[in-house]
Amino acid sequence: MPAHLHATPFLPAHAASLCLRPGAAMALAGLPPLDELARAYQGAGPAWTVVAGGEAIACGGVVRFWPGVGECWCWAGAGVDRWPVAFARLVRGVVQGLCREHGFHRLQIHVRSDDERANRFASHLGFTLEGRCPGFGADRSTHNLYGRFRQWKE
Repeated sequence: MPAHLHATPFLPAHAASLCLRPGAAMALAGLPPLDELARAYQGAGPAWTVVAGGEAIACGGVVRFWPGVGECWCWAGAGVDRWPVAFARLVRGVVQGLCREHGFHRLQIHVRSDDERANRFASHLGFTLEGRCPGFGADRSTHNLYGRFRQWKE
């Protein structure tokens, strides 16, 4: 992994500096403005920013539903395309650490069903497809629900 790629605590200003990938922009369609979402997500659970060469390339985290259960989120910027393998490995490690560091026994993620890359990424992170959610998106798009239960291997 390139030494210049690392995760740092999330700040709303990091989201403002992202040039969102098309899939991330589509997933956010119909939701409140990114700066408003960023402020809300910052206080909703653990969150981080992936930085490469001093530039924020993605932001992600978990919205805690109740103790031990949360919904993951990720806003990928165009910079992810420069280091896709290193990015994927780093985020996988961050997700694996959520159980140990924050006490999660179940994580889930909703991914637009038409975003093949995001669906592959969810699988890479150790999530298992659990079902389809027609009309789940703010724009009424269909999403796939992926879950990850504590029995995962670390």
